[in-house]
Amino acid sequence: MDMLTSLGITKDLIADLIINIGSIIVLFVIVKKLAYKPVKNFMDARTERVMAQKAEAEALMAQAEEKEEKYNSLLAECESAKAEAIKEGEKQAHKESEEIISDAKIKAEDIVSKAKAKAQEKYDRAVEEANDYIVNLTIDASSMLLKREINDDDNKKIVEEFLNSVDGDKNA
Repeated sequence: MDMLTSLGITKDLIADLIINIGSIIVLFVIVKKLAYKPVKNFMDARTERVMAQKAEAEALMAQAEEKEEKYNSLLAECESAKAEAIKEGEKQAHKESEEIISDAKIKAEDIVSKAKAKAQEKYDRAVEEANDYIVNLTIDASSMLLKREINDDDNKKIVEEFLNSVDGDKNA
């Protein structure tokens, strides 16, 4: 103890030190029993809640990613279907335009052939009328010739009358 006293440590100081260490131990036990366990339990419960929320968020994120993949897949299918529908529509439009053009050509050919037939019919009718006219003129000229005795002056006169009547009919 002499050595302790030479260091300035007295009995009172040792007693105070023992009381303080005992008080700290008692205080530690009391704090551990009263504060540490409830705080630890609260923190453990909070950690479990956070971990559960984290797991739930991860599950929701996985579901969202899965739904995004499905959406992208459906979107790709829709794009493919749209492209196919457009292609099919273009084919159908081309086919219909070809049919319309073909029908128009057939109708045009029909109109042209009818017009040609009508023109031919008018031509044939005009030729027939001209032939009838010529025949009638010939008959008229023959009957004029047969009514008279024929001499050169009469022939010239008849031909002139005939030609005048032909010119008169043309002008009429």
